[in-house]
This record gives sequence, structure tokens and C-alpha cells, in this order.
Amino acid sequence: MIDLEPRVTEVPNPPSPPKVPSWLGLVGLLGLALVLILAGFGWTVLAISTLLTIVLLHELGHFVTAKATGMKATEFFLGFGPRLWSFRRGETEYGIKLLPLGGYVRIVGFTSAEEVDPSDEPRSYINQKFWKRILVSSAGSMVHFTLALILAFGLVWGLGQQVVTGATVGALANFPGASPAAAAGIVAGDVITSVNGSKLTDLSQLTDRLHRSVGVPVKLTFQHRGVSHTVWVTPVDGRKVLIAGKSYVPQGTSGFNGGYGVIGVAGIETKTTTRPISPWSAAARSGSVVWTLTTKSVSGIAGRLSPTGISQLAQLDLHPSQSTTPQALANRPTSIYGMVGIASQAASIGIAPFLELLIVINVAIGLLNMLPMLPLDGGHVAIAIYERIRTRKGQPFYRADLKKLMPVVYVFAVVLGFLVLSSLYLDITNPAPNPFTR
Repeated sequence: MIDLEPRVTEVPNPPSPPKVPSWLGLVGLLGLALVLILAGFGWTVLAISTLLTIVLLHELGHFVTAKATGMKATEFFLGFGPRLWSFRRGETEYGIKLLPLGGYVRIVGFTSAEEVDPSDEPRSYINQKFWKRILVSSAGSMVHFTLALILAFGLVWGLGQQVVTGATVGALANFPGASPAAAAGIVAGDVITSVNGSKLTDLSQLTDRLHRSVGVPVKLTFQHRGVSHTVWVTPVDGRKVLIAGKSYVPQGTSGFNGGYGVIGVAGIETKTTTRPISPWSAAARSGSVVWTLTTKSVSGIAGRLSPTGISQLAQLDLHPSQSTTPQALANRPTSIYGMVGIASQAASIGIAPFLELLIVINVAIGLLNMLPMLPLDGGHVAIAIYERIRTRKGQPFYRADLKKLMPVVYVFAVVLGFLVLSSLYLDITNPAPNPFTR
């Protein structure tokens, strides 16, 4: 008799692979950093860790504001690709991934195209109030500008204010006979501190007065070996003073009021001193610094994204040997790889150039992230604003159709990808020369 009843054979479960401890990837990263430091790449490690910290703070801005406004954030990672190390606290997984090219915070329902579990709908991004969406989307850039202001404040307050205290005479000109300066007792190394009773605050204050005072006595106060002296010096018309048959004043120099007064000094340099400034003055100056950098960065980003800027970058890709000329460097974007190199060079020189570079980086990244195009943060801000404008009072909230926007997004992504890859190619094959000198 044939037993037609199927028999179920119990197959034992295969043994599960050994679980790798979550801390092992972190230990490996720390070990790699230690090896690089011991191998003489300490400044590079500092540059990379600083830039990654900036990325971490950017994502922290999104994460904190999302949590504060009641949104659900399921992931907070530094880097992309395979996980190296992670842990879970509550509803969020935190960790580090293999490729240190940025970071991300995964917020439920960040676009209308994303499928959301019905239980998470109340906490999804797209179902939040307008001001909450704007706050979360722009939080990363707000962090960058806050960092820029803090760094600028620390730099300005720490360095103090450079104040001109005089003009140092480098040498006496080879005048035929005694020059007015020599006749007044001024020698090389003396420091002129005032002109006609006014303290010297700028070198042009001295030169302009002398140029305009041919035949008119000028009262100068100068220090010689720490002792102050006041003398009257009468400038002469430099165009009429001949040395070896040539005019004392360089050819092409125009005179003032019919004359170009000189007293026979050469190699004049400003003498400065550093004075502490109040926190209020430092705050005002740091705000001015960040504002100036912001306006310059806006024009710089616009130029690089323009057809002319893209065309110029393409030409540099075809002729990379020309990418290190001064004009090319002024218009050439910098990749993450190049940024690390420049930051390590700045750090090796001192804290001041390193902080200056970090201020520039934060302003540039903050602005770039706010460009009104997906996948950048500014694209989500633009969509939120557009949906708010299209929503009529008393009507259901308007949802933008992202499918209609995708062709433009793809074009932008291609342009952005071209800029990233081209700058990376140039930074690897023809790195910019070190802009910092000891």
C-alpha cells in the first residue's frame, strides 16, 4: 500500500553566523586614526575629523528639530554605505557607515512619494505644520551659519584688533645733497607717529599729506630709539629731484595740486600693534565678516552653476595642466578630497588660518544646501513654501506632485554630479598649490 500522506521531515535550522560586536567597527576606526597619526598624518586626521564633526552637527540640527517638533526619526548615521558601527536607542538607530562622504537623518514621510505606515502618519514630516517643516529642513544650514558666527567671534576676539601706531622708515633715499628728512634728523628705523598733530592711523595719511604739501612745512612726530621728537619738514617736488639723471618719482605718477611732495624716505612700512577688543565689538565684526563671506559665496556659487562656469570646468577637465593657474584656481570648485588637503595645510600653519578656512567652509556649505532644488535641503523648503501658497483656506492641504518635478531634479543632479566628479578629478590629478606659508 502506498502511503499518499506526505511526510514532513524536520530539518534542523542552520547555525547562525557569529554576531560581530557593534563596537568592533568603532575600534577599527580609532585604530586607523592612531596609525595615521603615528605615520605623520596627524594634520590630515585633524582635518577629516573636523569636517566630519561639521557634518555631524549639520545632521544633529535636523535630528534635534525633528524630535522637538514631534516627527519620527528612525536613523541617524554619519557616512554612507555598509554599517561599521551602530546602536539603537528607542525608535532611532545611531551609527557610522563606511564612506565618510556626509551623513543623514531618516525622518518618516519626508516626501509625499514615500510610503508611510498608517500608525506613523501623525508623526510624518509631510503631515506637520508649515513652520515645523521649514524649521527642520533649514536646520542644517542654520547650524552652519551659527558655527561660522561662533568661529568668527572666537577668531576676532582672540586675535584682537590690529591698530596702526606709526610708519617705519626703511631707508633714506639717495638724494642729491641732504634730503628734507635727513636734514630734520630722521634716519632709517625711525617710526613716524603723527602728521600735523594727528596720530597716524593709516599709511596713506602720511603719504597723501606729503604729496599735497610741496613747499609747505609739515610737522612730523617720530620716535628714535624710543625717544619722541617733533620736527618741521618741507617736502620738495619729487619730479624736479634728479638722481642719476632720472626723476625721483616713478614715471607715470601723477602729482597732487601741481606737485608731488617727497622728503627723501624709502621703504616705509606701517607699524601695528594688537589691542584687545570688547565682546560687543567682536560680535559686530564677526557678523560683518560672515555677511561679507556670504555675499561673496552667493556670487561664487552662482558663477560655478552658470553655463559659463560649467563650460570653464569642462575645459579644465580636458586640459588639467591649466587648472592651477591663478585665474583657474579662482573659479575652480573644491571637492571633499581637496578640502581635506587645504584644511590640513591650514592646521599645520596655525589656529588662525584653520579657523578662517572653517568659517569659509561653513558659509559655503550652508548656502549650497539651501539651493531650492531637491535633493538639497533648500528643495524641501521650496516645496513646503509652494504647497503653503497653493493651499486655499478651508480646503485640504495641497500636495505637490513630485513626479512632475523629477525631470528638473535629474538635470540638477547631473550638473551637481559633474561638478563633484570634476572637482575631485582635478584635486587628485592636479591639486591646488599650498595657499598657506609659514
